[in-house]
Parts: sequence; structure tokens; C-alpha cells
Amino acid sequence: MLGTENCKLKYTYVHGGLTTFEPCYDLAKNSWIFAASRKVYGDDVFRAMYQTSSKNLGLEWSRNSKLNMNFKVSASINLAEESKMPKLTAESTWNFEV
Repeated sequence: MLGTENCKLKYTYVHGGLTTFEPCYDLAKNSWIFAASRKVYGDDVFRAMYQTSSKNLGLEWSRNSKLNMNFKVSASINLAEESKMPKLTAESTWNFEV
């Protein structure tokens, strides 16, 4: 909400219809979130994101298929932790018409 500390300023720039850059400033945390995504092969999107406040780096691959089968595979890592073990996630969605 504007006028409160819980405010984020976000700018989206689409380059060539395929690549999107999204810098975002979080006023409450006094930090930046940088994201970039790229469409490939029509239905696939690769996205990278970095949060300066938490030092989280994330990568994501998603597909919104016309065949009613969607999926997302993501990996994230906290660069501030000593272990540097990535967290991997996979999601799948099927849409059926009855």
C-alpha cells in the first residue's frame, strides 16, 4: 500500500517480446529483488531471481502446454548459508474437462 512501509516499487521491461527484466525495490526491507525471464521453444520459460535481503538465488523452468499439462521445476539456494545446499522443487498440473 502506498504511504506505508509495506510498499514495493516494480518496473517491468520486455525486450523483443521474449526477455523480461523486473527490478523491484522493497521499501519495508530496504532491499532489491532482481528477476529476468526468457521464453524459449514457445511454451517454455526460464526465470532467474535474486533477493538482496535474504541472499536467495532462484532458477525456474516452467511450461504452460496447450495439451493441458503444465509443469515447473525450480531450484533455490541461500548464498548466505555455509552448506550451500540447493532446494529443488518439481510441480505438475493436469487439466481435465468433464
